[in-house]
This record gives sequence, C-alpha cells and structure tokens, in this order.
Amino acid sequence: MASIIKVSGPAADGPNGWGPTQGEAFTRLLNANSPLSPDEKESLIVETLATLGDCVEPAAEPAWNTGLVIGYVQSGKTLSFTSLAALARDNGYRIVILLAGTTNNLVEQSYDRIKKDLDIDGTREWKLLSTQQNGFQSAELDRVNMELSKWRRGSSRARTILIVTMKQHQHLENLAKLLAQIDVSDTPTLIIDDEGDQAGMNTRAKHAEESTTYARIMALRALFPQHSYVLYTATPQAPLLISRIDTLSPDFGRVLTPGSQYVGGRDFFVDGADRYVELIPTSEVPDRFDPPVEPPATLLAALRDFIVGVAIGLLEEEDRNGRNRSMMIHPAVPKDEHLMFARWVRQAKEQWLSILQDENHPGHGELIELFGATAEGLLETYATPFSFNDIRPLLFEALEATAIVELNTREKNRIPSVDWRGEYSWILVGGIGLDRGFTVEGLTVSYMPRSTGVGNADNIQQRARFFGYKRGYLGLCRIYLTAENIDAFTDYVRHEESVRNSIRSHLEEGKPLKDWRRTYFLDQALKPTRSSVVILEMYQSKGKGGWIAPAHPHEDSEIVAENRETAESILSDFELAEYSEAGWNEKQVIPAFSDSILLADLLPYISRMRYKWPDDNLEHSSILLMLTSLVSDEPDIQCSFYAFSGPWSGVLAMRTLNDDQPAKIKNLFQGSNARTNYPGARALISQEAVTFQLHRYDLQTADKKRTLKDVPVLAVHIPDPLIQRVWVER
Repeated sequence: MASIIKVSGPAADGPNGWGPTQGEAFTRLLNANSPLSPDEKESLIVETLATLGDCVEPAAEPAWNTGLVIGYVQSGKTLSFTSLAALARDNGYRIVILLAGTTNNLVEQSYDRIKKDLDIDGTREWKLLSTQQNGFQSAELDRVNMELSKWRRGSSRARTILIVTMKQHQHLENLAKLLAQIDVSDTPTLIIDDEGDQAGMNTRAKHAEESTTYARIMALRALFPQHSYVLYTATPQAPLLISRIDTLSPDFGRVLTPGSQYVGGRDFFVDGADRYVELIPTSEVPDRFDPPVEPPATLLAALRDFIVGVAIGLLEEEDRNGRNRSMMIHPAVPKDEHLMFARWVRQAKEQWLSILQDENHPGHGELIELFGATAEGLLETYATPFSFNDIRPLLFEALEATAIVELNTREKNRIPSVDWRGEYSWILVGGIGLDRGFTVEGLTVSYMPRSTGVGNADNIQQRARFFGYKRGYLGLCRIYLTAENIDAFTDYVRHEESVRNSIRSHLEEGKPLKDWRRTYFLDQALKPTRSSVVILEMYQSKGKGGWIAPAHPHEDSEIVAENRETAESILSDFELAEYSEAGWNEKQVIPAFSDSILLADLLPYISRMRYKWPDDNLEHSSILLMLTSLVSDEPDIQCSFYAFSGPWSGVLAMRTLNDDQPAKIKNLFQGSNARTNYPGARALISQEAVTFQLHRYDLQTADKKRTLKDVPVLAVHIPDPLIQRVWVER
C-alpha cells in the first residue's frame, strides 16, 4: 500500500456541509509526483480538498453546482484537476468526465497525462474510456453498467468510470446519447472542463439562444441529477462576465497557488523585461501579401539564442535526464506562414551545419563571431561554469540534433503530437496548435511576430506558452515579440494580478464567487474576452489623467452626513498647514495643505466616502482600485491634499445647482484671478503625485428655494503617468 501524505484530518466543511477525506487514489498520485516540494504537496492537498469540499456531496440528496478554478498559464492546472479526479474517487464519485480540449493534440495530451497521474495501467481503480477515434461505443455500456452495479452493491472493487472527450459538439452529443441509455440517476458525477473559458460558453446568449457546443454541454449535465461541473482556466474573463443565472456561471471558486519554480508574466514583463524580452521591429513582421524572400534578422538571432541554449544543455547533460529544450515560432494562423517560417529555419539549419563543419568556409569566422556574441548575452543572465570556448565545440551537435516540426492540420486534418522523449531539442512552428492548453516542454526561446488580432485579452494571454516551471533555466529564456504584443502582455500582468487578488480576497472572506463584483484593470486597447459571451454591463473609467469628482455628492442627506464625518476625521487626523502664494488675498479661499501624507494612510478615509448615484459609485470604485494598486506597487508613495472652504477656515462658500435632473454643482472649482496671480483651484495640482481637494459648500437649488448645508465634495487629480484603465461591474 502507498505511504500516506496527509494534512491533519479531513477538509473543513464546504458550503455544502461536508468535508472530503484523502484516500489511496489521491495519496498514490502525490507519492508519484516526486518533483513537488513538501510545501507544494501541502498546497496541492489543501487546495484539492477545499475544491472538492465545494462540490456536491456524493452521499447527499441530488444537487448540482458549478465551480471555477483559476490558475496561471502552464502553472499546474492539469495536476490540480487530475488530483481532483483522484480525490473524487476516494470520496465516492462514480463517474468523472474530462472535457479535454478542442483539438486532437490537446485531447491526446490530457489523455496521456491523466492516465499517467492516476496510474491507470498500474491499478484497477479506474475504467478509462475516450471518445477519440471511436473509442467509446455502445459495446462499452455493459462495462459501465457493471461498474455502477458494483457501486450500488457497495463492492470494494467498484471502479470509477473516467471518460475523456473532446469539447466539440459531435463528441459531446454522441457521449450524451450513449450515457442516456443507462441509469445514472443515483450516480455522483464530476465533470471537469479543461480550458473552461473556451468553446463551451454560450456565444448566442445575447440572442436568447444556445450555441451548439453550449447546448450539448447542457444536455450532458441534464443527465446527472447529482454532479458538479468544474471549469479550469488561466483566463477566467468569459466565465466571470456571463449572466449570473447561466448554469456555467460559477457558484464557487478557487485561485491556485503556483509553486516556487513557476515563472509568469511579472518575471518576464515587469522584473525582467530588459533581460528576457526582445523586440521584433515592425519592418521584420512579414507582409502576408508581399512575403519577404529572406528570413528576418531577429528570427536568426532567436535561432542562435536557442542553439547556444541547447549546447549549454548538452554540456550540463540535460539530455541524459529525460528533459527537453524547445523553441516556439508562432507567426500567425494561416498555414502558408507556418510553411515559410519552417522553410527559413530548415535553410538556416542546413547552411549553419555546412559552415560549422568546415573551418575553411568563407562564412565560418563570421558565424562563430555571431554565436559568440549570442553566448555572451545568455551568459549574462544564466549562471554556468562554462564559457563560449566550452560551448563552441557543441554547436554543430546541438544544431544537428534539433527536430523541426510544423504543428498544424496540414496532413490528415490532425495536429501532430510531439514525441518529446524521441528527441532532446525541438523547434515547433504553428498557430492554433501552439495556442491555449498545449504544453511545450523545456521551452526556452519564443518568436511571435503575430498581431494581437481583435485584442481579446484572454486569447492573447493563452498564447504565452513561455510561462511555466522554468526558474532553473530562466536565464536561457528569450521572448521575441512585436511592440504591440509587448504592450499587451505587460498590461495583462496588471490585469491578471488585479483579478486574482480581488477574487482571492473575496473568497477568503467566506463569500460566494457569484457575489464577487467584477472589477479589474485593462488597457483601453484590449477587451477582456469575446463580446459574444459578455452579458454583464461593465463601467469603463477614462483612460487618461485629470480631475475626477462626483457629479451628485449632495443627494441623500444621510450619506451627506456620513461623508461630512469622514471629512472632519481627515481634518483632525492629518497635519495640514495654510497654503498661499504671493499676491493672493481674501478673495481667494486659502486652503489647508500637505504634500507629505502617505497615500496608504489616507486611503481608508477615501474608501469611506459614499454616493447615492450609481455613476458616482462606479467612478469612486474605479478610483479606489487605482489607488490601491498604486499603494501595492509603492507602499511609501505620498500624495498632495488641499482642504478648501469649510468650518476649519471659518468660510463656507456657496455654490448653485443647475437645473439638470439630477442636478449638478455649477463651478465646482474657484476660477483664476489674474490680478492676484491666483491660478484657480483646478490648477493646484502635483504633476507627479495624486492630488486630493476637499471642498465644503452650501448648495443652493436652481430655483433658490432651498439650500443644502455643508456638503463635502472630494475631487481627485491623477497625473497621466499614474492613470490606469479600470473596468467595474455596473
């Protein structure tokens, strides 16, 4: 029997009132994953127990729910859902269905991985079936029925039925028709949707219709009165922006913790942008309608980066340890571009091999010099005892042993699989075949001259096959991108962190995911996901700096009174001094001022301000999100604060409301005065820091029949360099 790796006791009860326990299937999987550190195993145990604890209880009355598990690109999501499957078996789930991707290579990759992780060939705990290549037919139903009968009898030899299917409408329809022939009314079932934001979302929701694949998923779910449907993805925008009443809208969620060796967006595009990211100039992006004859200089530079890295791997005997080195070339979707890039790579390989083996070749010295410069650049970021003198003799072998493969459907309408164990070094050229979900083993160099397309942030992020567990060889990694893609990935890092941090904080407070108010950063050049699935209405803050002030801060006397108390707290808790400049006189309202207040100290007071009108609330929420992000990036950042008319100065200025419905304040800021050199309140700002102005006004209605006393108005000025685009759910 396998040794036991456990946390103390069962998982804490989830919202469904039960706590799963770790059994032999999950323990066996943990013991088989020796590369995981003890901390990583502990994290995997805790997160898997918690996720299954949110699923329906197998022994309870029929019920169903939907969950969302959020990881990072290539961060261990597959291990998480194979662990969830193992734990589901340990706790009495009788059927596990894996929707494994939309292309044959993804399904085959998931099939092989789950077969390995669950040790299906080494145990008789599972009955593994697949819809690929006519693998699951009516003949298998007798075996399924037999296993379900064992479960009903309480047999200790009952196997869990594991079905792997492509997430494609014909596969799903055939599977549902087969399963409809057997009785699953008392069968606890777990359905795992890998890349859950793709293909299965209802792209016809805005038309009150169901798209085909979505309808097939609904039909499959309808067969099981007792089941949980868990979506796994690194890009959760689509599941979070669909209607909350949609059955694919998650009831519960989990944000996975990547291991210490994981390398993600921040490592490449924030901390290491000047070390690992290389620019592909616009002039070197091939024009599809006027393709170049010669390969781009940056492509050849990327090839040299890769070959030097392979030579270093040979020196370090990485090839003898069953590991890989690979390069990804991701030009665009059209296959003719794949052919062009693959041809250039093969030509470069043949030419360089010819030059390297002939020291008398006229190009030999120049090529060695180029490889030497490449090695010098890599050795600045990668620690190794070897020098270029050691690397040089292995360049020929590194180049000769490198396999070059096009990953597309050019032959037999199937994307070929990669035999990673067959070769150490690979160069893969493709489009969709190298997109979401596909694991590129040992990826060190990526070359991506393709455009951002329509600018869907989730699609752009899913192309980032260069993320993953590669801390040990990060210094060998180089990513070649266009300026457009560099900007998109850099912005996505902030977007990704804001979404995850917000969801994680919400869940840690014990709140259901359905109640999470969708808020995140996203550049105006990008959209969160395809518009066809987005149902929730989102407010977008303006994408440039300047003054932001509530339009209707005077509505609702109770809220005004609370805001007045907040204003008084600010004035009493922070040290302010009178501020004026030469020439000002009593006609100017002399403010109290400080430019040394920590934004982190002021932020709790700002967050207490409330407003009745939805647009004011949305704008205020976006400001808070931006300010929180600034403090997170720079905890000691300071701000400027001006307190204008109010009880502290003995002056309470008057303003008039216009006759709009609802009414707005006319002339919020006092104007300039050339005679006294007063620039106007609007001009009293810091060019580098956030500026706050607290105004206190008596407001007279447009008909002058009513005066609202002492209404605080908080205006915020954010300089252009600090502004961030924010989306907030209405």
